[in-house]
Amino acid sequence: MRATQYLAFFVLLLPLHLFGYDTPEANQGAYREARRLESQGHHYAAALHYFNSESEHNEELVGRLTENLSKAKLWNTSSYFFIKTLQTNNKGSIKRVLPFVPQLMQVVGGDLLRKYILRHTNEGDYDTRTKNHFYYFLGKDNLLKGDTGQSLQALSKITSNSLVYPEALYLKGVAQAILGQTKAALESFRRCQKVSDTSDLEARCTASLARSYYQAQDFEQAENVYDEIPKSSFVWTDILFEQAWNAYAKGDYNRTLGKLVTYRSPNLAFVFNPEVDVLKAQSFYALCLYEDVYKAVQEFNSSYGNVGLQIKQFLLTNDQNLGAFYNLAKEAFRSKLHTQNLLNRALNRFIRGPYFANFLQQEKEIKKEAERIKQLASNETPHFSSQTFQEGFGGFLEKILNWRSKTIRLLGGLFVKNSMLDLYSDLLADFDKMSFIKLEMLKHTKQRLQSKIAMSEDEDGVLKKGKSMIDRKDHQYFWTFNGEFWSDELGDYVFALESECGS
Repeated sequence: MRATQYLAFFVLLLPLHLFGYDTPEANQGAYREARRLESQGHHYAAALHYFNSESEHNEELVGRLTENLSKAKLWNTSSYFFIKTLQTNNKGSIKRVLPFVPQLMQVVGGDLLRKYILRHTNEGDYDTRTKNHFYYFLGKDNLLKGDTGQSLQALSKITSNSLVYPEALYLKGVAQAILGQTKAALESFRRCQKVSDTSDLEARCTASLARSYYQAQDFEQAENVYDEIPKSSFVWTDILFEQAWNAYAKGDYNRTLGKLVTYRSPNLAFVFNPEVDVLKAQSFYALCLYEDVYKAVQEFNSSYGNVGLQIKQFLLTNDQNLGAFYNLAKEAFRSKLHTQNLLNRALNRFIRGPYFANFLQQEKEIKKEAERIKQLASNETPHFSSQTFQEGFGGFLEKILNWRSKTIRLLGGLFVKNSMLDLYSDLLADFDKMSFIKLEMLKHTKQRLQSKIAMSEDEDGVLKKGKSMIDRKDHQYFWTFNGEFWSDELGDYVFALESECGS
């Protein structure tokens, strides 16, 4: 069962049931009382009375429930009634709740809302302020579906004064890069750099700008832009690897190896990136240093074979259990960043970013909202005419919060599962690359043995070597100084190896 089907299932688990009084007169009285409380700013009490009244047009009550719970800043519970309002397809009620989209998106996340918004609304339903969010949802949805042209068309409509404009610029640049519109992508990522409202987004836009230069084969400019990303940024750990590729593309293999050796620093011990070893082997191979190639291949196989099996086993065992994926990632997130657990290090690649962290924050917000509901129920007691109806409303809101917790686990678990599938697929591809490199290297073994630089001892027993034979020993990589000077130098190392090709 797909996550979207899970979400729909949980919505159906909570059919909207407006309790209602026994007589039409009582229902009308509850409705009038709700309107009175609403006008006085008692939004929680008003929501309770709307919930406990009945009308020939209950879709209006659902919209008013959404509106009052939103004004009471109970965003998780209002998100349920928001979805229910959209499902009524009542334009009046829908237009009543759409102004709350920006706040709902910020608290409960766009992934929960996007499907319902695109299914039940169109751009004509929105006012000027919130229409940008509709374009954002439409653009992102089309991009995820692979309809890049339609995505770009929607994202281009978002105005610069919108809250989603910075993120939209990033998605717009991605779409343009996919379409091969390199010049336009460069402009979008540059603009995104300038208007980003978070350091993470700024770093991602800067990295994408450098990648666009790399795609255009402007390697010098790509290097300059990569250098703009601060080393304190979490994104930089991947940027270091991309800089190594940039140097490799220029044929500067010593620079590539210098970038890659930085990953041996204890400061970067948490990083999991098998491609580092693949690129290292490729660089040694380009220099015809076959002994180093062989060693890199052996280290790769011994380092990543076991974790590959762990990932595969977890994927197979928990294929239908998204909650297990969420729990695994949550436990890894709460563990120390620097860990000897290779599986946790692998998970660090995608759970340390803001997307997964936002799920954990949403869980905290649900607990806070549960406490706020208790507080509001206590403070608004004089406005409640029936203890039974008060308890019924509170019980229903509790079910909604449980539903929200389940949606977080499902959406978060789906993200983790898909990320682990991608990671496992990449790992298999890396093993294939290493096997190919090893086979190519073995073809040169005979030639290497024949052309190996002769070594002999002089009269004092001193071993003479050709000038290209430079010792590289693991124990010579010292990282004992943790001061500012060495931290600044991380990633700036260059090897001094001479190619043995043709020797």
